[in-house]
Amino acid sequence: MKVPDPRLNFIMSILRSIGKSRIGELAEVCRDALIGISPPAASIIRITLPGLDTEALFQGHERHLPKLENAIRDYGLGNSAKSGHIPGFISINLDDGQSLAIGIIKYMGNFVGYVAAIGDDIPDNRLTLSETVWLCTSQLALRIHTILSPTGPLAVEILGRRILRALHDSGVKTLALGPVAGQEPWISLYRESGMTFAKEIERVPQDQVASINSGEIIGENTLNYLWSGLSVAVGVWISSEAGYYVAVGFEERKLPNPKIISRIREQIETSARSDYEYLIKSFEKLKKEFDRLIKSERAAAITETTVTINHEINNPLTAILGNTQLLLMSKDKLPADTISKLQTIERSAVKIRETTSKLMSIIEPVTTPYVSGLEMIDIEKSKKREPK
Repeated sequence: MKVPDPRLNFIMSILRSIGKSRIGELAEVCRDALIGISPPAASIIRITLPGLDTEALFQGHERHLPKLENAIRDYGLGNSAKSGHIPGFISINLDDGQSLAIGIIKYMGNFVGYVAAIGDDIPDNRLTLSETVWLCTSQLALRIHTILSPTGPLAVEILGRRILRALHDSGVKTLALGPVAGQEPWISLYRESGMTFAKEIERVPQDQVASINSGEIIGENTLNYLWSGLSVAVGVWISSEAGYYVAVGFEERKLPNPKIISRIREQIETSARSDYEYLIKSFEKLKKEFDRLIKSERAAAITETTVTINHEINNPLTAILGNTQLLLMSKDKLPADTISKLQTIERSAVKIRETTSKLMSIIEPVTTPYVSGLEMIDIEKSKKREPK
């Protein structure tokens, strides 16, 4: 029996760690994976997910980091990067013998980050740096899609993070969020040094949830239960039409005014809808791209077919038309019915040649119903190239 490769098992365990990482830890876990599999001289990982804090991590010697940063800028990777203008993966062998690799991360077709590394490729049986970056980027992209799923296990946490981030300037320090119905655990969150931290807490008892009134001040015991170990001056309950109860903790001991509560409730509703609206917009964008691709493929197929027709039909057609016209040049020696048939052949041959020429110029085909439910190209209505 063949003994499993311990190195391969080690690599698989590292990649699985990326698949279990949480929001706020994605870049760090990916960095550790790079170091564990094929240590780079320098690496830069940046992840900017919709509505969440950006994760940016720089690691490596100061001699190598500038070279990596320059490459990232050269390829237009940044906060304003456009997905349509960047490749999915970049791998370059540099003049000094080092290898540079950049893996692009996309979510629903939109650019959300990258994993970049520079270093020496390993000549033995270990994975190259490019292979390592590709594996880590692929696993990270898969994890991000799982995390951001509107129906995934982290949906409540993602919602809470987005709300807390949006309310950071309203004196909101902490947040606890839970669904009105269901058995999902509640999530307790707090912000510190510009970052959001989260942990699961046991679901608030249903009888207590049922007695919550929106705008009600949270009691001292419940404050300690929701945010144990944190100093919260005052808390308030807020319910939303999105089906969540939210406990909001403030830094200062003063009652939040109605405007802040209204803003919090509005943010809850907006954030709860954002994922679904994002999915709808992305689907519409994807559908347009798909329709455009189908039209392009259909036009290409027509062109390929027409080229074949020109090659396989027009050549013998030229012989038919040429011989017919030669015969017609001596029509004074031919019977009238023969002349009529030759003229019919000539017109038909010219019609075939004109049809293949029009097919070659079609760039956007229009179809029309034919027999037995089939469709045929309407040559006259189809959009054609302008003659040069």
